[in-house]
Parts: sequence; structure tokens; C-alpha cells
Amino acid sequence: MGLEKDGFTKEGFFHLFRKRCIQKTHHRIFFELQAGDGLVGSLGLWLERENPPWRVEAWEHRPVPAEAFAFHRPQTLLHRGRKTKWTGSDVEQKPAGITVRGSREASGVCRAIRQKRIRPGWIGIWNFRRNRVWFLRMRRLGYRLACVYERMEFYQDTRV
Repeated sequence: MGLEKDGFTKEGFFHLFRKRCIQKTHHRIFFELQAGDGLVGSLGLWLERENPPWRVEAWEHRPVPAEAFAFHRPQTLLHRGRKTKWTGSDVEQKPAGITVRGSREASGVCRAIRQKRIRPGWIGIWNFRRNRVWFLRMRRLGYRLACVYERMEFYQDTRV
């Protein structure tokens, strides 16, 4: 992918990620689960700056990060709570990509894929302990590890 040479900065990583993972994406809808402050490590921030911009929705259940997110990104739709269950309206939106920073949320995404409720083209899972459980789960669901950037593992749908 070129991360060794060009991926040392977030800007370099995003350029490569755009070229390799999201260039073929038709639905420009992105979900950030456990989004934090909306700045540090946020892929949604970069996607909102694309031309045309992506539609980003974020979920954050912790009060302090949610307040920071609301301050930093007032235009982004913020849901204050966890996203572990997928309803009909979420399924209808067909998110092209999802990033997840919590194990409960990641399990919910895997469950929704297994139940054929969603099928995003790519998923980023924050794996700070570098546990192989997400690699194995995603492989069983038909995704392959595309790259790892700052402990965020990005998986691509093998059907695409």
C-alpha cells in the first residue's frame, strides 16, 4: 500500500487510503462509533473535507468526549450513546465505511454483518492490544486485513 514510505503522517495515510480503499466507493456515508473528541485519529474529519464531502454520523456515549466532539465538529450528526444494535434506518443508509473504537461496538458491527443487516466496503477497528480476535472474526465474515495505521486495523470486503 505504500504506508512504509508515505504513511508517516495522517495526511499521507489518508492520501493512500483514499486511493486504495475509498476511491471505488459509491455510497458516501460513513459511521464513527465511539468517536472520541472528533479530531484525534478521526477518519470522519478527513472524509467531511472531501469534495464532494461524505455524510458522517458519529456515536459517543462518554459525556466529556461527546461534548468535545460537539464543539469540534458542530456540523456532524452526533448520537449520544452506544451503537451496538442496528435498526432498519441504519441498514437503509448502507454505510460505505465504519470505524470503531470500542469492543462492544465492534462486536455489534460483526453481529450486524453476520445477520446480513449491513455490508460496508471497509471497516476500521481500533485494536490497541493487538489481539487477533478481530482479524479472525473479520476473516470469517469475508473481510481481509488491508492495512494497519496507528493500531487501527482496516478491513476490506473481499467481495468488492
